[in-house]
Amino acid sequence: MKRQILHTRLITAAAFAACTLLLTGCDSGQDAASDATDGATASAALPDGIILDAAPEGAKSVSELKASAEEGDEVVVRVIVGGRMDPIVEGRASAIAIDAAVDNACTGDDDHCKTPWDYCCTPKEELNANMATVQIVDEKGRVVAADLSEHFQPLSTLVVKGVVGPRPDANVLPINASGIYVEPNTP
Repeated sequence: MKRQILHTRLITAAAFAACTLLLTGCDSGQDAASDATDGATASAALPDGIILDAAPEGAKSVSELKASAEEGDEVVVRVIVGGRMDPIVEGRASAIAIDAAVDNACTGDDDHCKTPWDYCCTPKEELNANMATVQIVDEKGRVVAADLSEHFQPLSTLVVKGVVGPRPDANVLPINASGIYVEPNTP
């Protein structure tokens, strides 16, 4: 029974996060032609200085931040892009990431997983406790229409500096990035 409740909460949190990502990019005050123009312009480039040349210091674990961070807190976290089959949201500057300290059994020498970035070999409870959303937002708090896959791929290790976004519950940790360092030698 406890497992079923946890499973239901995970599905609810995932659905809420997906809806939030979809709705964040919408602005009912604009017409479709304006949206198309804005999307084309916004997808051309990320904000200046968002991709860093050096890693920010003072990284904390995702689980630690989930336990203590509040909306508006400045944070630094070291994560690996993954946790889902498609962790980088197409057309939006948003990605799902897992705390870099979490062991990914799917990347072992004896494992031949074709999609190791989805962490399918890691228990869901461990994933949920160590999962965050890394996103780049505009001045209105909307996720920017940009392609993050030009800068990193699933399984890339990132050190992210940013501000904690709105947290509907303790299971959700959105980080509105102000700087992203992509560690060398990662996909």
